[in-house]
Amino acid sequence: MKATSLTIEQIETIITGYPDSPYYIRRNLVVPNCDWGFLNHEADLLVMTQTNHLIEIEIKRTWADFMADFKKKHTHYDPKLSYFYYAVPLSIAQRAFNWLYTGTFLCNPTRPIKYEQSKVTGYTENNPHKCGLIIYASQDEAYTIGERIGSCGINVMAHKLGDYYKATQDEEKRLLRLLGLRVWNLKKKIAKLQNQLK
Repeated sequence: MKATSLTIEQIETIITGYPDSPYYIRRNLVVPNCDWGFLNHEADLLVMTQTNHLIEIEIKRTWADFMADFKKKHTHYDPKLSYFYYAVPLSIAQRAFNWLYTGTFLCNPTRPIKYEQSKVTGYTENNPHKCGLIIYASQDEAYTIGERIGSCGINVMAHKLGDYYKATQDEEKRLLRLLGLRVWNLKKKIAKLQNQLK
């Protein structure tokens, strides 16, 4: 059973598509499904900040999907990453918090985007890299603005992963090329659907 009615594409839009979103696409370079050619694993969302630091966001839609991540042979650590976040739906946020941290879970989804910061006193053995937590909610679950699909916010800030690696100009070009390929593949799918509708 799904813990959220939102699709992956809707969640990606909530995280990146609005000026008050945590990783707004007009302030950051964001590549969906960045594959093994760039990191040592696939990233759901790879964000390159204006200072060329890399942030991975792993999107989870259910508790089973979240737990499956901890059974994989690889972790989300990569020397190129500066920060790592899990993005989870509001419905499993407290369970995810308890799995990753010790402390007090706080979340007030009735305010637009401004989720209360949870009080972290430590990290469990499930969270060796001290990842952060992003919580998203559908329009039905949270206060929304206008035609927005839903809202999201950073509930726990991630700790720095090792030294701050800065992506090179060549790596930035590779990410831009990958993003361009994603856009044109999507346009091809849209054109195919439009042809089918005729």
